[in-house]
Amino acid sequence: MPRLPRDSAWKSWLFAGALVLGGLGCFSGGVAWALRSIYRGMEQELRRDDVHRLALRTAEASPRATELLGAPLTSTTLTLRAHGTTPEAGLVDFDLDVRGPRGHGVLQAQVAYTPRVWTLRRLVLRPEGGTDVELPAGDSTPARPPD
Repeated sequence: MPRLPRDSAWKSWLFAGALVLGGLGCFSGGVAWALRSIYRGMEQELRRDDVHRLALRTAEASPRATELLGAPLTSTTLTLRAHGTTPEAGLVDFDLDVRGPRGHGVLQAQVAYTPRVWTLRRLVLRPEGGTDVELPAGDSTPARPPD
């Protein structure tokens, strides 16, 4: 009876390794996509409820911020840093790239969320080339009911 040729062991391991790496790549891509979807949804909520404008208005009302950047302030990019929400309430941290007539920087904001209102809890201005400046916070803006 003739002997059948057998594949070498390294070919089997190579095939198994490729399958495992391919599976891990697909899983990692799915996790990254899911996290980005969650963050994008929260960023849209912040913009829909004008929470970024609350941070801008509060910064413009601060003499220290207008001394450093001038007024009016405009924002270009909103970057979500962290959020932890429940259906009842939560906290959201985000950064706003801001620009004024005298310069630009980043506003770091922390807001608290309840189903009816967003409240600015902490606001820090980081001007380009300068040190962090804690700005007064505490203003709030209404939250819109979900669509």
